[in-house]
Amino acid sequence: MDVLRKHLESCLDVLNRGAKSTSVNWLNDLCAALLEFSTLVHSSLSSHKQIESAEMVCLCLSQIMICIRQVESTMKLGSGASVMASHQYFLDRIRWCLKRLMHLCTPGTVTGVPERSFLKLVDAVLDTLTVFTSHNEDNTDASHGLPSPEEILSLGNEMRLYINVILGQSLGFANVALSQDKRALSALCQKVIRECNAFQSECKVPSAPSFQSNLKLKAMTLEQALYQLEDFINDALLRLVFTCFLDFEKFSVDKIRTVLGNSSEDDAVADELIADFDVNIDRATQIGIFAIAFAPNLKMKTMIRSCLASFESLDTSLIPSLQANGSDLHSDILEQHFNEEVSKFKTALQEIIDSRALLGCYLDLLSAGISSNEKVYNKERLQDLAQMSLLLLEHFHLVTNRKVLTETKDKVGEEYLHQFVRILRECKAILMCASQVEPQRIIKRFKILRTILRKLHGCIGIGKRDEDKPPHQMGKHVSEDAIDGQETDANLDNFTGLTTGQSSILYETERRSRVIRSQNTKPTTEAMKTKPGLLRKESLRTVMFKRQNIAESRKLYNSICNQSADLEITDILDQLTGMSNGYFEC
Repeated sequence: MDVLRKHLESCLDVLNRGAKSTSVNWLNDLCAALLEFSTLVHSSLSSHKQIESAEMVCLCLSQIMICIRQVESTMKLGSGASVMASHQYFLDRIRWCLKRLMHLCTPGTVTGVPERSFLKLVDAVLDTLTVFTSHNEDNTDASHGLPSPEEILSLGNEMRLYINVILGQSLGFANVALSQDKRALSALCQKVIRECNAFQSECKVPSAPSFQSNLKLKAMTLEQALYQLEDFINDALLRLVFTCFLDFEKFSVDKIRTVLGNSSEDDAVADELIADFDVNIDRATQIGIFAIAFAPNLKMKTMIRSCLASFESLDTSLIPSLQANGSDLHSDILEQHFNEEVSKFKTALQEIIDSRALLGCYLDLLSAGISSNEKVYNKERLQDLAQMSLLLLEHFHLVTNRKVLTETKDKVGEEYLHQFVRILRECKAILMCASQVEPQRIIKRFKILRTILRKLHGCIGIGKRDEDKPPHQMGKHVSEDAIDGQETDANLDNFTGLTTGQSSILYETERRSRVIRSQNTKPTTEAMKTKPGLLRKESLRTVMFKRQNIAESRKLYNSICNQSADLEITDILDQLTGMSNGYFEC
């Protein structure tokens, strides 16, 4: 650990000297020192199997690499006030990460806590409940009997602690979920609390008649409540992802800059747009937190965490830079950095997407949109649906997802995808001349789109799903008694220790209060019924957009980013990439 700290101290010294220097040589020295540190920490963490430490080290190194590339670019832009503001911003982030690494390398420091993801906690509770649900009262073998009363009480208390965290994460997600999902999520959380309380009460009376039967029944009802909550959250994530990624376009930084440039300081339109932008970042963060739990390896987890950390840092810098002077180069640099991180975030999520579930969710959204437009024509909603469908197209452009189509019988999935592209073009084209076309003809195009997507959905993963279950009935898992208002919020308050606060990903930043009005989320899609979830799902469903309309003021910056003639750090960063993106065999 002392050796690692010395290398980090060397990195900090180089950074502090470089912050006062006009030469570029210090950046080469910093990269060389980081490479030495990465080599040492790689072997150290791999040998000690320190998984939690490895995750934080990977995150810090990834952030440092991102910021070094940004510093390299800003150094080529000159020495103006705007450029220096950007330069200092990225230097501060590098310094923060180096100090965080030094803290991890301090002897006696608690380097991390075991991962307490929603999935792992739910699995832990379900595994414990199996002790009770699989118990056979007719089996007199003591080895297959229930635990002792003391052990039962202990297991009940442990499960309550786990469920406490599960509900905290669920309600944290509900805070940013679509408004139509909030009520159901609250009801399901209350149902889990009710069943957990009933199970714990039963654990306290081991001498009661039919104790074993009652305990098994209570365990089974609690198990079912957890299944319903897990399934609904997975499906609500899908709905939120479609809305979140669509809103990355609707409430883009470029649009905020334009509105701020054309409005007064107290303009409600600007406040509204900024608030929507903030809500969307919160939604992306919640999606990312769940996505980390679904990530197949440390490399993917690090990539997602790094994007969330960048969002976290930009959250207190990007919008204020626009409000201060929306046309300066500093805000342009931060905007480009933000757009790059959004793009990486979407791509990372695409790689852990489930194609069939993604299609199923979009089909539900499309069907709801068609039904709504048949009643009251709404061109804007059809445009949103067409834009959302582009996410499917981008999804299948990834090689990892394209395999799903090639594996279909006679590769019929490929043909359906080509048909989908053709009809999507027709839908977008007819919307462009919607004022000259009857609404029925426009809706007919979307119905054809739905038919093709249904065929594509049907041919993907066929034989892997439970044919006895209807494909889109998850929304009906919430029982009427759970949402009829009989359960009160007091249940949530009485569940001791329940918190929904989310700790920082990396940076300890305090969110700025940018607008006065309350930031109530507005529904942008209707509540939909979604596919029944399988026990312990292993994939998150997400989508992505392409950013468009790059501002002219960023073209110079972008071209310089790709030039490294005066510096040698690019090759060193490439070597670091393999070490900081998750190749610790822990």
